[in-house]
Amino acid sequence: MPEPYTLSELAAASGVTERTIRFYQSEGLLRRPAKRGRDAVYDEEHLERLALVGELRDRGLTLSTIRDLVATDSPVRTVSEWLGVDATLTAPWSDERPRTLTQDELVELVGDSGPVKPGVIGDLQAAGFVTLTADGTWTVDSPTLLRHALQLRRAGVDIEVTAQVRDLLRRRLAKAVDDTVKLLVARTGSGFAGGASPEEIDAALGALRPVAREMSGIVLAQEVERALTDLVEAGPKRLSRSRRR
Repeated sequence: MPEPYTLSELAAASGVTERTIRFYQSEGLLRRPAKRGRDAVYDEEHLERLALVGELRDRGLTLSTIRDLVATDSPVRTVSEWLGVDATLTAPWSDERPRTLTQDELVELVGDSGPVKPGVIGDLQAAGFVTLTADGTWTVDSPTLLRHALQLRRAGVDIEVTAQVRDLLRRRLAKAVDDTVKLLVARTGSGFAGGASPEEIDAALGALRPVAREMSGIVLAQEVERALTDLVEAGPKRLSRSRRR
């Protein structure tokens, strides 16, 4: 059995200062030492925990997040175990990737949606659908959103209006998504992701990705139908007031 460490020996072995070790203890990141007479003694588990906390901090996790990870009934034991969850949580939910267009390519793309009138590309830039770079090319953060904006332009919807719809949806959906994530976090291991192992979280999120995309589209379509039905049922006066706005 390895010899126990004194506080100064643990600090030397771990590279963590004695003051920080005491702080980790007070924050619940490190269990209290055992007692040998009047002396506090530490063991290999303390040394391993200090290494884990240090590596998780290097990954950018806050102390409160680390405490949540290590203070459970089944705490993570290694960074690789956390990285399994980390990679699962940060995996992209969309296949959308930025694209770079030359001036001619952008003009051709805009031309497919109708005459390239003066100011159209400027409108796209002002609305955030395209960004001019220093070398004269254009960055498109979301080719799909740009395509939809041009489709709507062809149908008579101004680019500015499309951008306002995009921004409104983003603000409202951001709140809904934040609340959804809070719900899933609260129910992880109890109603979501089984026992909450990295493999179970990966499987649950893998199943959730396509379902969430389809579900959000259906709910949005249903709500649009409801709002338009309410507008029609309210009669001509409501519609005329909407137009004046």
